[in-house]
Amino acid sequence: MKFKKQANVAFFSKYVREDGKFTITSVDRRVNGTWKNVFEVTDEAGSVIDTLPRLKDAKAKYAEI
Repeated sequence: MKFKKQANVAFFSKYVREDGKFTITSVDRRVNGTWKNVFEVTDEAGSVIDTLPRLKDAKAKYAEI
């Protein structure tokens, strides 16, 4: 499945899988005392199930599940 970028989302990027099973959102999180931009993967219920450093990794990991 492919992820499509959602339009009209302010201040961050949000990608939703075509079937709506997973959503990837770019967020700023403190990692080892430094603010970093990471990508959180959420399921249909909105629970964060994974945090990855690169969008490419997140798309590759959750495109086929």
